[in-house]
Amino acid sequence: YVADRHLARSFFSFVQQLPGADKAGHFVLIGGVSFFLNTSLGAREISAFGRKFLLGSVIVVAVFTLEEITQIRIPWRTFDYGDLAADYAGIIFFGWLARRAIADTVPSLK
Repeated sequence: YVADRHLARSFFSFVQQLPGADKAGHFVLIGGVSFFLNTSLGAREISAFGRKFLLGSVIVVAVFTLEEITQIRIPWRTFDYGDLAADYAGIIFFGWLARRAIADTVPSLK
């Protein structure tokens, strides 16, 4: 929201100057959303395409894919496949972490 509204420009300019900071931020921030949503949902899974996926991760993928696509229409934002890849990597890693955290607290899920 802050970036879309062109707020905190100095912060985002600073981040852009640090090599890899933008991608690391996507990985950690979007991954963190995935972690907290998946843990709050008890690592609930859904089946699709013959595989099981974490419901929270599916929701986060949908929301943040749409969010990245909307940047095409905002003049001061840029759509970036690298950002999307960092988002997905964070969602996968932190989803796995959430599944492990839930399995450690609920032995029947191991």
